[in-house]
Amino acid sequence: MTDKNFTLIEIVVALGILAISIGGLLQLAISSQLKISRATEKWQEMHMLTQAAEYLLLHDEETTEIPAEFFPYPDYEINCTYDDAEGLPEELENLTGQIPLKQCKIELIRSRDHKTVESVIIDRFSYQEDSNNE
Repeated sequence: MTDKNFTLIEIVVALGILAISIGGLLQLAISSQLKISRATEKWQEMHMLTQAAEYLLLHDEETTEIPAEFFPYPDYEINCTYDDAEGLPEELENLTGQIPLKQCKIELIRSRDHKTVESVIIDRFSYQEDSNNE
């Protein structure tokens, strides 16, 4: 005659394995949720930076402030600076009639801790200086 009942030890071991499995699944779910949240935040920050870059590149170099209707993010601010472009070959520098090339550095700064969270450097022609030279 065979006994078809489970012993107490078998049940306790089975419940332990089940508890460890459920704990691992919950850990995986929480980790995934945190990664999704961070990826969403990074995407939103990159979107804000792109939106600011588009606005600033469509305007002249004197424009460094973005109106609230174009940048409606009160928790972030934009810093825009212009410098001379670097890394040009020497034979292309200081040519007669050449339009100067500038680097536009745009930074997305989080207001609560004043930390730069994203930045981009874009080369653009400087028509401001060209019109001043004529």
